[in-house]
Amino acid sequence: MEGKTQEPMTVNGPLTPTASSYITKSNQKTPRYAWIVWIVTFLVSFAAPLGQFKLVSIPLWFIYVPGVSPEGGFMMDAAGFGMLMTVVSLIGIVLAFPAAFICRKLGLKNTILVATLGVIIGGIIPLVAGTNIPALYVGRFIEGLGIALTGVAAPTIITLWFPEKTRGVMLGLWCCWVPLSITLDSLVCPAIAPIYGWQGVFTFVVIFAVVALVLFMAFCKMPDTREADYGVEGGVSECIALLKNKNIWLLGIVFFVFIAGQTGIVNTYLPNFLQTAPTATPPGFGWDAATAGIGLAVVTTIGIVSNPAGGAICAALPHHLKRIVPVSVAVIYLFCFYLMFQTESVPLCWVGIVLMGICAGLGGGGLRPLAPAIMHQSAMAATMGMAVLQFAQCVGNCFSPIYGSLIDAGTPYWDACLMTIVPMSVVMLVCALFIRPGKNSEYQKVREEQHK
Repeated sequence: MEGKTQEPMTVNGPLTPTASSYITKSNQKTPRYAWIVWIVTFLVSFAAPLGQFKLVSIPLWFIYVPGVSPEGGFMMDAAGFGMLMTVVSLIGIVLAFPAAFICRKLGLKNTILVATLGVIIGGIIPLVAGTNIPALYVGRFIEGLGIALTGVAAPTIITLWFPEKTRGVMLGLWCCWVPLSITLDSLVCPAIAPIYGWQGVFTFVVIFAVVALVLFMAFCKMPDTREADYGVEGGVSECIALLKNKNIWLLGIVFFVFIAGQTGIVNTYLPNFLQTAPTATPPGFGWDAATAGIGLAVVTTIGIVSNPAGGAICAALPHHLKRIVPVSVAVIYLFCFYLMFQTESVPLCWVGIVLMGICAGLGGGGLRPLAPAIMHQSAMAATMGMAVLQFAQCVGNCFSPIYGSLIDAGTPYWDACLMTIVPMSVVMLVCALFIRPGKNSEYQKVREEQHK
């Protein structure tokens, strides 16, 4: 049976410019077991960002605000808190390009095992060490394995199990792993912390990760492992040659600025801004922790819906118009930060929060598909294109301490945005205007012929 259906070919190689297996190369329906694999893969993926963003939902346990921060916290400044978010990304910067090769060497299942063990061990270290700040940094650094490796291995597992007709939908749903985890953090952690402290939040994440990993190891398996293609061919020199495409680096700059604003500022400091008293320096709105958590949850919840919408918009646009997506993200960035971080109008703040949620989905779901559209020469080219975005994401995550240092100096939140993300958004807009994905790839032409 395996010899009856062959993967359609182009002059550059097989049709599928990503990982593939017999399931993806045949015309069979989605296997029933694929749904089980998707569920356990999504759950174990969910653990990584759940650990990464658990701090931002209870910021006053880490950032010291006189008369407001609870006893038993870490009493850090805003820049130190931002560094806690940065160290998670350091491993990701190092592993962004080698991650695909690591998956091929260890195997996808073992890669997920290593990633999730990083989340578990990284969460346990502070629980054992207490309010020891160096131990907290070490734990956060180890947690970075989760995001760094899961972001490559998990979508590859899903790709291997789902044929083309259902693969796009299931990958789109999987892309909700980060915004959905932030939403859960924002709603659950503020309820746990007043009763069990920051230790209760860390314990909750560790338990979740352990249960998810047990389920994953018990029920996940690979289809036709011997024939699976992880989208990694050629040596290091061939891979480096693929990175000479200037358009992928323009997209990388756009994605870096998008992540710097989304993760480096909004996901990290919005709850703290909303909880800061109007009389403080810098001022905020003085909301309670639960309401501030809802503010961030609105951003991520809207992002869950708009994420697949962003992907659909990018897919529907012809190649020469796909840059409309990054241009739109840049334009929204130019004014939504003022709406969020001004301190004169609560309704305007909510308008900014809603716009940020829309932009989060448009950027998260709409920018990533541009990478394989630009790097469409081969499976490895598509993989390296995604590696550029992974690298840009991790570097963008490191923006938090820069913004936090301005807050520590007493700079109002909007003024800090005016000094940082607003001029960066102008650069993003210029880069977006110059992105040229090029003509439709052979892969798209063959697919069009198949569906006629």
